Amino acid sequence: MNSEKTKIAVLGGTGNIGKGMILRLALQNLMEDGVKNEVVIGSRTPETAQEAAKEALEELENCGFDTSDIKITGESNTEAAKEADLIVLTIRFGHVPSLLESIREDLENKIIISPVVPMVKAGPIFEYRPPEEGSAAQAIQARVPESTKVVAAFHNVAARKLQDIVKCKAVHDSIICSDDEEAKKTVMKLTENMGCLKPLDGGPLSNANTVEALTPLLINIAKLNGLKDLGINFS
Repeated sequence: MNSEKTKIAVLGGTGNIGKGMILRLALQNLMEDGVKNEVVIGSRTPETAQEAAKEALEELENCGFDTSDIKITGESNTEAAKEADLIVLTIRFGHVPSLLESIREDLENKIIISPVVPMVKAGPIFEYRPPEEGSAAQAIQARVPESTKVVAAFHNVAARKLQDIVKCKAVHDSIICSDDEEAKKTVMKLTENMGCLKPLDGGPLSNANTVEALTPLLINIAKLNGLKDLGINFS
């Protein structure tokens, strides 16, 4: 992957987590040591993705950022995956298998980042419901080519904090798991430059189930205690 210019596709990028991810990734172009990249928003229809790209650029401009060196475009999920060097899956777990099947031939030698959490509403709370592979990340690994590098990251991040690119400078820890050390280093660098997250090496992909399970726990704690936008910090 060319470290000078990385094309990053955020599939399902019109959702809350996707929107924040797009803004944070785009802003890295303005950092002296940031990863220079192009962000491609993927959605079920290219028109929806293109509108989201327009809105993201307008949001950056309204916040006072110079967007002359920032490129955000929109495509269908399949076209975005085809163009990308690195792919972020910001979709519900139930949609993962069909999406991966449709883009499988375009995943060779690419990095896939999974913030996907398989959880369901059970009465007043959410429950973690991992697939038989053990975690969403491992289920993704089982459905992609052998050359695809799967990295589990960004699970325990509040969407509103990701989207608040002006005020949110507070750092939460982001645990990153992968069986590929070089891919893990690439994602840790991206994470470090997002401005609100500190990357921590979480070990192999088999540890992803523990990290994924923390997301419904945080949501439940917030709801039961009248809190908002919780994150994780280790000290």
